[in-house]
Amino acid sequence: MAVVFQPIVDLSDGTVAGFEALSRFSDGRAPDQHLSDARERDALVDLELALLTDIRSAAVKVADGCLVTCNASGPTFDALERDGEGFDPRLRWGLELSEMSAPAACTAARRISMALGCLLLLDDAGAAHSTVERIIELRPDIVKLDRAIVAQHRDDPAIRVLAARLCDAARVVGARVLVEGVETAEHVAVARALGADYAQGYLFGRPAPIADVG
Repeated sequence: MAVVFQPIVDLSDGTVAGFEALSRFSDGRAPDQHLSDARERDALVDLELALLTDIRSAAVKVADGCLVTCNASGPTFDALERDGEGFDPRLRWGLELSEMSAPAACTAARRISMALGCLLLLDDAGAAHSTVERIIELRPDIVKLDRAIVAQHRDDPAIRVLAARLCDAARVVGARVLVEGVETAEHVAVARALGADYAQGYLFGRPAPIADVG
């Protein structure tokens, strides 16, 4: 397993605000497939904790003060609290709550992220359980809009309505908005029109070892 990092860009000035840390498996299968298989075997928490251990190790090469975000399901938040293992204080850490986490398993995510000294991010807003209601309930620091939002925004009126509702909810709770899947100048224009703070996607860089992106 390898850890790669994808830039997160501040739309106000185009600078790199941080990175999302992502796992890549040696068998070539997508991370989502591994996570789905682990969920079916009731082994998701063990896998995510192992991945987070590798991410922590890889992040020692990230520059001081940088934002580093990584994914975790609701039950893994609980396990992190029980373990009591801290995150490298040189860095600003963010935990991205998976959109697949059932609401009942996420009620303590905000409290736990604060106790761990991490920002709380809501991943893939607009997909699965990452809804307007969850934004209001959990009051994350950053709302990450699902990549389908920017991809379909121009052609799908329903997506435009959903995007507006998600961004409005983020503003109500004081969260910043990050648009995922940004691959073209048109996507940047959509992100700016939505009032997003950050963007992430192939336009700014593909996931790569920290030596290649840091």
